[in-house]
Amino acid sequence: MIHKTFTRVRLFLRVTLFFCFLTLSCAAQSNLTSNLEIEPTFSESSKIIQLEERSRRKFDNAVIADLDQDGYLDLLLTEHARQVELFWNNNGTFVKGKPFIFGDTHGIAVGDYDFNGRIEILVQPGGGDGKNPRRVGYYQVNRDRTIVKGGDFSHFEGSRGRAVKLIDIDHNGSLDLLTSAFPALKALDKGNAIYKRDKKLAFKFQNYLPHADRMGMRTSLTDFNNDNITDILFHGGKKLVAIQGKKDGTFIDVTDAVFGNISKLNQVNSISEIDFDNDGDFDLFLTRSKLPFPSESDYDEDNKRFYFFARRKPFNLTLKVQGDLKVENLQMAFPNFDINIGAKKQLWKRKTDRHGNQDFILKPEKSKGFPEDFSKKGLYIGYLGDGNWRIAGHTNSPTTAVIHNVVEKPETIELKEMPAKLLENREGKFIEVTANYGIDIKEQTSSSAIGDYNNDGWADIFVIRFGNSAKETKQILYLNQNGKTFTRSNSHGIISKELGATGMGADAFDYDKDGDLDLVYANERGRWHLFTNNSKINVNKFIEVNVGYSPSGKATAMGAILTFNACGNIYKRRVGQTSSSYSHSLNTYLHIGLGSCEAIENATVTWSNGETIKLNIDRLNKFYTVGRSDLKN
Repeated sequence: MIHKTFTRVRLFLRVTLFFCFLTLSCAAQSNLTSNLEIEPTFSESSKIIQLEERSRRKFDNAVIADLDQDGYLDLLLTEHARQVELFWNNNGTFVKGKPFIFGDTHGIAVGDYDFNGRIEILVQPGGGDGKNPRRVGYYQVNRDRTIVKGGDFSHFEGSRGRAVKLIDIDHNGSLDLLTSAFPALKALDKGNAIYKRDKKLAFKFQNYLPHADRMGMRTSLTDFNNDNITDILFHGGKKLVAIQGKKDGTFIDVTDAVFGNISKLNQVNSISEIDFDNDGDFDLFLTRSKLPFPSESDYDEDNKRFYFFARRKPFNLTLKVQGDLKVENLQMAFPNFDINIGAKKQLWKRKTDRHGNQDFILKPEKSKGFPEDFSKKGLYIGYLGDGNWRIAGHTNSPTTAVIHNVVEKPETIELKEMPAKLLENREGKFIEVTANYGIDIKEQTSSSAIGDYNNDGWADIFVIRFGNSAKETKQILYLNQNGKTFTRSNSHGIISKELGATGMGADAFDYDKDGDLDLVYANERGRWHLFTNNSKINVNKFIEVNVGYSPSGKATAMGAILTFNACGNIYKRRVGQTSSSYSHSLNTYLHIGLGSCEAIENATVTWSNGETIKLNIDRLNKFYTVGRSDLKN
């Protein structure tokens, strides 16, 4: 009896241990790419890059590329209407280069379009509010960091240009050019254009592309039908437009088929590619915010700060202020710069250039009264007594500032909700799945940067908030939970402290080549920010693949696609992916986190002309180089 009981117990223990083993094995297998509950943290440091601390106007995203081809990614940062700042990357720290692009600058694209082994920079200048239509210009960067100015494309039609994107429309490996513009009402059909690569003219006009309304000049590139042919999305106005690239180099409007009712989504200011479920196709994340023309005003009741933005319309504010009038980040743009103080309209003199913020304090006794005639365009400030100040004027371009110690809440303009959207790609058609995946951003947002910030094997979403300009802004980071949902991080540390600014553009890149993704972003009327990823996530693995020219030398890296299988997932990344609506970076370093996955299979890189290389990835936490680094025979 005792023997039988012991035998039964032993059998039970064996069965229990067997099922435990199976359970643990299955759990281990299913968790090969699981989220290890690691939240990435970020920080800024002037020891890495000495960005200007003065707030200025911005335009679009950073342009990221290894301009001098030394193995580290450099930066071009646009200060709108002033100049483009150049930062060379010296093995993970940046030094400021000599600026060479000046004035009103919009889109910038980089790439070797003439196959001379050096990087060209295409620049779309602004059009002077429509009064000075201009043409795309170009520069060349030598490997010794000297820069040669080439002029502009005189055969192009002048415009109020916006986007410049490099795209291989006929799949021969050479880079053609896509441009967009802010067209006149009588020329809506001429806003978006394709120029084909031409040895004599550099680029030759090919055709105009379909359009939406005038504000639909924002431009994004993707491949929504997974045929390795680049497709185009126009957005920013009243609707989305989807343009499919064809094998013969032509394009067709497939908006209704691709977006359906989603096409009615208005004021989309950025679109990011994201394969959030690792199924091998490109989904989309959309941010949305108001157009840059209507007035704005915000109030921070805790800190008694008031912010206003006025443009092209008369404004008249009366504020109850305790003590002196403290003005922070006053910005005024061409052509109306004058600041008139008191009843006598005493001209306030700037101590620094007009292109950035002005901070000053006005005392009541030196600012008494308000002029009867303030019809001349400019800004007028006067003290009315009993703590009341009047700020009024009329300017063509934006006038914006933060006023401190405002003790009674003024009338403000509440921004309408414009929820961000996550769209899933289902066989080339997009379905909204925002709520299904735990994303809840009702406020206005300006940009996003996609990347696996904790290297767990799943793409995360960093989002720039439009923000309350009277307050500091903590940005948004959504962490991907195994492709099933997203959770919002509270400890990422990415905070914009400057006041009087709104969100602009963001991108992810590994500037220090330590295997995790860092962030660079800007705030309009604010500053550029570089946030370093300090996670030091040793338990999660990664690879980075640096893509060069194709084996034949007939295709550049732009548009090349890396794909592979790992632990039941499909990973796919494309050179040139960016949320930028107007510019086109050349980040050839494709970063993929892998979590605890150990094995990579079927890794290939395919260039825009169809050339393909199989890549043997036998070790992780490593950088790989594929293709040619130069064009020497």
